[in-house]
Amino acid sequence: MTLELDPRRTAVLPLDVQNDIVAMTPNVEPILNNVKSVLDAARDGKVPVAYVTVSFTEGYPDAPVKTHPLYQMVSENRMVLAAGSGAEIHASVSPKQDELVLNKTSVDPFVTTRLAQHLQIIGADTIVIMGFSTNFVVESTARTAADMGYRVIVVRDACGSGSEENHEFAMSNLLPMFATVADAAEVRQTLTG
Repeated sequence: MTLELDPRRTAVLPLDVQNDIVAMTPNVEPILNNVKSVLDAARDGKVPVAYVTVSFTEGYPDAPVKTHPLYQMVSENRMVLAAGSGAEIHASVSPKQDELVLNKTSVDPFVTTRLAQHLQIIGADTIVIMGFSTNFVVESTARTAADMGYRVIVVRDACGSGSEENHEFAMSNLLPMFATVADAAEVRQTLTG
């Protein structure tokens, strides 16, 4: 089956492509290269790009560290602090000046950002998602977007996780239930028309 989409009704969302998270991801260079190639195709095709990041203020008062083991780990390791370089978007895939960057304080960007409003404003009915981590952020974003009625395309080789097993399990068993999983080469071709 050939992937088809309308670039005028699509948004590309790089998720959590930040230094601290990139540093924890094995075999990350090919993933970043694929993220960059999809971003380049989106820009060439005039497809809107909106980055989603995660960061917290010093002391993590904006994170549920007492009830959420993931955020306990983030806090203990002083990760993605808003004032630090670890929260910065990786230089190899940095946004252009006119591209929106939405910061979240949750796993799911629909919870603590104005992502839904942005997608409505630009008239998107399809989202292309890629980034980190497959079994947390990518999966949460895809689930919520699908429940909200968006067509979701996940770029298999432009996503990564803390382990290859977690990435593969999500890509093979979970994401196909509510998203189209495609490779970067196929997505690039559809974005440029």
